[in-house]
Amino acid sequence: MAAGNSTPQRPRPSTAAFALRAAAALLATCFALWLAGWLTQGSASAWPRFEDDAYYYLEIARNVASGHGFTADTLSPTNGFQPLWLWSLVPVAWLVSGDTTLLLTTTQVGVVVIFCLSGGLLCALLRARVGFLPALLGVAVLLFPRFSNVLLSGMESGVSALVLVVLIRELLRGPALASAEPAWGDVRAGALFGLLFLARLDSVFIAAACAGSVALAGLARADAPLGARLVRMVRKELSIFWPMVVLSAPYLAWNLVRFGHLVPISGALKSSHSQLGFTPGNLHLAYAVLLAFALAAAAVELRRPGDRALGRVLAALAAGLALQVLHAVVFMRWAVFSWHFALLVPVGALAVAALARAAQERWPRAPLRWAVACTGLLLVATQAVAISRLPLTFTGAGREAGRWAAKSLPPDAILGMKDSGAFSFFSERRVMNLDGVVNSFEFQEALCRGELLEFLARHGVAYIVQHAVPPDVRAGSYESYTQRYPCHFSGRDSELALRRDREVFRGSPYHSYFGDEEQLVIWRIP
Repeated sequence: MAAGNSTPQRPRPSTAAFALRAAAALLATCFALWLAGWLTQGSASAWPRFEDDAYYYLEIARNVASGHGFTADTLSPTNGFQPLWLWSLVPVAWLVSGDTTLLLTTTQVGVVVIFCLSGGLLCALLRARVGFLPALLGVAVLLFPRFSNVLLSGMESGVSALVLVVLIRELLRGPALASAEPAWGDVRAGALFGLLFLARLDSVFIAAACAGSVALAGLARADAPLGARLVRMVRKELSIFWPMVVLSAPYLAWNLVRFGHLVPISGALKSSHSQLGFTPGNLHLAYAVLLAFALAAAAVELRRPGDRALGRVLAALAAGLALQVLHAVVFMRWAVFSWHFALLVPVGALAVAALARAAQERWPRAPLRWAVACTGLLLVATQAVAISRLPLTFTGAGREAGRWAAKSLPPDAILGMKDSGAFSFFSERRVMNLDGVVNSFEFQEALCRGELLEFLARHGVAYIVQHAVPPDVRAGSYESYTQRYPCHFSGRDSELALRRDREVFRGSPYHSYFGDEEQLVIWRIP
């Protein structure tokens, strides 16, 4: 073709520039969702929707910043949190002096920024590996309400997903999984494994699966005697994972010395490794689908000719997440929520993009364009439905009751409540958590001895808050209501008798996640 007839080609943006553009596009999308939530619900805090447990982080961070240490109620120490996210919130709480509105608003903005950075980096990574259209389909996974709500829930999900995306980038580019020989670049992967562990402790299964992948790759190379291969494999494993040990050891030692357990109390209460079980309901269907996509994409990528880096990474991540799912189904006894599987979201996005690339190689390009367009329309529709369905929920009821307590109860009032996150944060009062997940082992032991009332009296608890009360309590047609507090160690449950004539607050009716009508009530106890 003659030079005069050639059409100038627009230069392709660099990966960093594309990542920033993608992050900016996600930020604009998040602003639109925030605006839609505000206009629909009449509240600037309608989106993003923080989980009740997210307020535990805010309350503990506020107490740490105020000099009270790691405690949710300033009455008992606790380690019921994922450390990296809490440590990230402490300087925020200190900068805003623990102010309720500023701390919540700043954290919400931070959560959105983290989400956009994760999505932008992942989009750029996928575009470089599998192409533009498959990358769009992959990143669309993050925007479906079931998954975006988890990453924007105020839990550790957002920061753990960001660390995982950076780790995926390192595993695809660096020597950790690409070479059987130890290399200086292994340190980067090891440090990211350590940060991921501190962000979400059960990501240890991902580290274990990657260690297994390294071992298999090293032993499979028939280039030396078995003894020499074993030595090389051990050197490679140490080269990768020593930074993870260095980063995580102080936290684990603190748990062991301060509380007598390596894992947080929330994990100790919810899991039992001495007894096998089978609770398939612990795995939510949407995350089971993402795991299936990850396994399928790993199988497809490992059969590709040429560079199989994406296949190796997908296989290791899918194996680690499958181990986590197996642990949740076999050993976790109760309260397994969607954010426990948040790491499946970026891995599922990676898998969808890889499968889309495989489809694009076999089919004409037009169907993939239609798939992208239809996915965009579907995202708009599902987000519109999700935003429009924001009635008063449990978290909103806790906020309403907490604000009543902040105005009506003495500043030194102490209350007790199960699922106490939002209520505790907005009440600005000391609230003892009565399901124990952000309380102390001492509390759980007293509860299991049937000494709950004595424990409450010893700590000055004067009010009991309970949500999801039975119909006769909601109707006010009762004289006394017995609330049970289950023992999650060996022992017996405790109970409290709550009398109708001791009620001090009755909140607005709200709907549970299952659509049932509920109500929150506060009683004064002797």
